Amino acid sequence: MIPTLLAVHNAEEAFALRSGLPNLRGAVPEPFADVAARLTPAVVAQVLVALSVAAFGLAAVAASRPGSRVALWLLLTLEVAVGLNVVAHIASAVLVFHGYGPGLVTAVLLNAPFAVYCVRRARRERWLSPTALRATVPAAIILHGPVLLGGLWLAAHLEG
Repeated sequence: MIPTLLAVHNAEEAFALRSGLPNLRGAVPEPFADVAARLTPAVVAQVLVALSVAAFGLAAVAASRPGSRVALWLLLTLEVAVGLNVVAHIASAVLVFHGYGPGLVTAVLLNAPFAVYCVRRARRERWLSPTALRATVPAAIILHGPVLLGGLWLAAHLEG
């Protein structure tokens, strides 16, 4: 479910950002404004497709190696990052877009409940040690923050 819900969310973002991208450009502080100014709907769509494909690839690896704690940890880290992304969507809807922000609907209605369910189930069923499960949080922060922003920066600069 992780890659499927992420792909649905990414589709909403890609579709909605076509009209929401101009609002984003003038509403974010530096250094994000420089990246936002270079983003085009095509670049955003390419990044979102790549992210979705990578998520399906990771899920396929985890499914093909059910005993791999590393693959499971990476997949759960991705889900925790998706959960953090919900918070980012709510904040951007309030602070940047002053209403609906691209991806908000699927973030709140699909990704938030599934992230809570997934992490609670992983903890209850002890898919990972408590330490490994806690370690998904800082890794997800890095994934959702510097890695995602770096990927957007790279994609924007390669395009233009």
